[in-house]
Amino acid sequence: MQVQQYTSGQIDTFLLGYQIFVADLAETAADWNKLDAEERSDYGANLIQIWGNRKLLGILFQAGKLNAQQERRLAILDRQLLEQSGAMKQCFGFDLSQLLNIFQWGTPLAESVQPLHLEVEPVLLNRLATAFALSPTT
Repeated sequence: MQVQQYTSGQIDTFLLGYQIFVADLAETAADWNKLDAEERSDYGANLIQIWGNRKLLGILFQAGKLNAQQERRLAILDRQLLEQSGAMKQCFGFDLSQLLNIFQWGTPLAESVQPLHLEVEPVLLNRLATAFALSPTT
């Protein structure tokens, strides 16, 4: 991927799309059960574009192509997205383990020492414990 081809303006556009998505997520979740199949499909198509752009933002971040303001903005949006993990699950079926992909792609949030407040289902915690277990406990 040619990360040099993206301008600061394009990066700002990707961030704006991400910001709108994250800002609207709670309202989308509140209305989700009232939406018909076509409306849900439209939101799903939007998510595909936003999620692809989020992956690109991570790659650009890791390549050092974001300026300090863009990095701060990305960290804030990533935090807000993770804190709305319940809404992502309700609307799009994304559980927390799928949202954690942002750390593999690259996020300035990885450098933060501020705690996150996450909504996590115990079944996911069990899966994570199993995945991270070094040896069985007795």
